[in-house]
Amino acid sequence: AGWASMAEMYLPLIRELFDINQHHLNVIGVGHPSLDRLCRVTASHGLHSKLTGAGGGGCGITLLRPDTSPLAVEAAKRDLCACGFECWETNIGAPGVTLHSSSSLNAEVLHALSKS
Repeated sequence: AGWASMAEMYLPLIRELFDINQHHLNVIGVGHPSLDRLCRVTASHGLHSKLTGAGGGGCGITLLRPDTSPLAVEAAKRDLCACGFECWETNIGAPGVTLHSSSSLNAEVLHALSKS
């Protein structure tokens, strides 16, 4: 299965893990009321968020499903900004580890690798 189909298959689990993880972070004392607010705002748009980084109110991450409408994203961002949050969109994920044949590397790269 390709990356997109695997992501679709695991999204319900990932959403649940986001919620569980955020709860655990609050229990161990690294949560913050501002992050709880962020989670409530995004949940009102059907999205799942959690603390990211060192905690204490710094940063949160919100999972966007591939089928999340741009209008829903903009509405969530608008509501978050109204609460004083800054929002950035990014993509995560990659195909993972790839294997390259040494015969496909040029001589300069092969020479550098042989020195290490």
